Formats: sequence, structure tokens, C-alpha cells
Amino acid sequence: MKLETQMLIAKNIRTLRTSKCISQTDFAKMVGVSRSTYASYELGNRVPDAETLFLIAKKFGLNMNIFFECDHYKFLGYLESCEIFDEELMGLISNYKNLSSFAKGMLIERSVSLMEWDRMIMANKAALDSRLKKE
Repeated sequence: MKLETQMLIAKNIRTLRTSKCISQTDFAKMVGVSRSTYASYELGNRVPDAETLFLIAKKFGLNMNIFFECDHYKFLGYLESCEIFDEELMGLISNYKNLSSFAKGMLIERSVSLMEWDRMIMANKAALDSRLKKE
């Protein structure tokens, strides 16, 4: 593996760990390696094998491809969107499970209306942006 790729994986794993406020020791325990082995991953001295990368991705609900993201801001954005999505999704699922069958049907109908509304808003916004650029 190229050193550049190795360092990229190291940086992204370190960013993931620090964004979750997890110590190296705790992160190492989560993935089943010693702290020194994990530290060598973060330093880029050693590359985690595919199984370890898969385990890390699975524990955090991520796609393994994220470890190869070159753009640091895209990487951070992906982590943030995953967190927001997970929290919101869990709340929505919890609420949905507590609804009656009738209310579930109403919610589904309403969600279709809201999606149509969003599409119209986005189409109008795109048209407005296009007009403003011409002026």
C-alpha cells in the first residue's frame, strides 16, 4: 500500500475516534487490538487489515469507503450527517412504532405531501437562482 494511502487511513481513523471523544485505549478495546497497535494505526506506521476496518465501520454505522476519503471536510461532513441521521431516524422510528394503524397511514400520506412540497420549493429555488445569475 502506498504511504499516502496509509497516512490517509491513519488520519481518518484518528478523526473518527476524536470526533466521538473516545480514548485510544477504549477505541482499541472496541476493535479488539492493543492500544499500541491502535496507536500505530493512527501514526500511519501500520495499516489495519480489512477485517479491522470493516469492524470499525460496522461499529459506527459507516461505509468502509469513508476511510479512503481524501477531502477532510467531506469526511467530517459524512460523520456529522451519519450522527444526525442516526439520531433523527431512531426518534422517528420510535414515534412511528407508537402510532395506531390509522395514524401510521395518515403519517405516510402526509409524508408524500411534504416530499412533493419540498420538490416544488427546490424547483422554485433553482429557477430563482438561475434568474439571479442572469441579472
